[in-house]
Amino acid sequence: MLLSEMFKGAPDLEIEQLSVDSRFPMKNAIFFCLNGIKYDGHNYIREAIENGAKAIVYSKEIPTEQKSQNRAIYIKVPNVNNTLIEIGNRFYGYPNNGIDKYLVCGSYGKSSVTTFINYFLNRYSSCAYVGILGINYEKNHLRSSFSTLNILDNLKILDKIRRTGIKAVTFEADVRSLNLQKLDAILPDYFIYTCTNSDHSSDYLNNQYFVQLRRYFYTLEDSCRFILNIDDISFKQIYDCVGSYVTYGYSNLATYQIRDVTMNKNGIDYKLKYQDELYHISCHLQGISSLYNLTAAIVALHQKGYPMEQLIETFKDVPDVDGVMERVDEEYDIIVDSAYDLASIKLICDYAKMARHRKKAIGVISVNYSDGDRRLEKMMQICEDALDVIILTENESSEGAVSDILERCDKYLTKHKAVYSTMRSFAIENAIELMNKGDVLIIIGKGNEKFLEMGLGKEYYHGDKYYAQKYINQRRREENETV
Repeated sequence: MLLSEMFKGAPDLEIEQLSVDSRFPMKNAIFFCLNGIKYDGHNYIREAIENGAKAIVYSKEIPTEQKSQNRAIYIKVPNVNNTLIEIGNRFYGYPNNGIDKYLVCGSYGKSSVTTFINYFLNRYSSCAYVGILGINYEKNHLRSSFSTLNILDNLKILDKIRRTGIKAVTFEADVRSLNLQKLDAILPDYFIYTCTNSDHSSDYLNNQYFVQLRRYFYTLEDSCRFILNIDDISFKQIYDCVGSYVTYGYSNLATYQIRDVTMNKNGIDYKLKYQDELYHISCHLQGISSLYNLTAAIVALHQKGYPMEQLIETFKDVPDVDGVMERVDEEYDIIVDSAYDLASIKLICDYAKMARHRKKAIGVISVNYSDGDRRLEKMMQICEDALDVIILTENESSEGAVSDILERCDKYLTKHKAVYSTMRSFAIENAIELMNKGDVLIIIGKGNEKFLEMGLGKEYYHGDKYYAQKYINQRRREENETV
């Protein structure tokens, strides 16, 4: 593509690529000087030119002497981000066209909702995933160094996905990424907001969390359909700045109303009311968070036009989301979850408390060296209210720091003492030794993450599910030998 086709008055120079990273080779490229939190592209112009950039798009003043020393074409614009979006779309042939885009955002539940949507669409059509877990499309499974891609990389990957013939893609992002304008080049057809971390809601308001979210909403096209959780604190903060929206939740005012919920060891059974029709939904997922996340996915797909009967039938067999309210064993009720925020921890503890089959509720709970006293106090209150046995262990810290933080938890335990274990795998082994059939065990904090942050860096960790399976199988072998 010629530079003159992108910028009026520019020479007829053939452009082969666009770039925002000065470190890599960029033959016949345009380098866009993005201004990020840590790095300002204006400081890396010389490196970009040395690596092959032929044109520089910038917004800040650059000394005339510097321009004359570098053999490149300089194009000044009011806003580099906006220009990159405009030029990037043209360069990649407007990759937003011809593919359905589902963007899922919120404090938690994002991975579950995107997993459910991908599960359904890949059964009947085709769907890709771009987000925190990497990039998945067809047989391609790519890992990313960042939880959310930048503007240019999002356009590139969307173009690649569309060229394969895939019909839809789910994007997973947090509000911080939206505020950094990383997703501004993506024009979602459906925007799903799951929930806001209620225990931090006042902090979010002080930090203009919802102001940032609202700013992003105003950038979206009127054709975008919003799927909002009416039960969540976020609804009243954002509903007035979106265009077309539908809601889901327990509220009688919801477009899709959750009714007659039953949760047990076998899963979730409930009814979803929509336009005076009651639809019976049943699956083997666990916990109220899974109920909300599955409903969000169903609503988005139903709004797309898929029949409710087809959705209900397909989601009967929906698999567990890796490390999210995932049952490890059928005989012994053991659940692993990667929850960190207090709202998620409370939901899982409430599951353990209300599980109808349970005799005793046991919890392996993570604490971090960075946890403040306010958080620790609330966490201990949640655990004492729901659990009969509390085992506290490491999440991301050194052994010395773990010992210190575990001791700090003592003053917030009023009903009974906790069991302490500085090694996470030992904590899981201890919990399984304590449990009997009919008990429920929840293991919170890591899910299936394969690392622990140990002071100076990451240490390999097999994952909570691995150790739970290992020790329950070991217990079975010992019981059989005894018999």
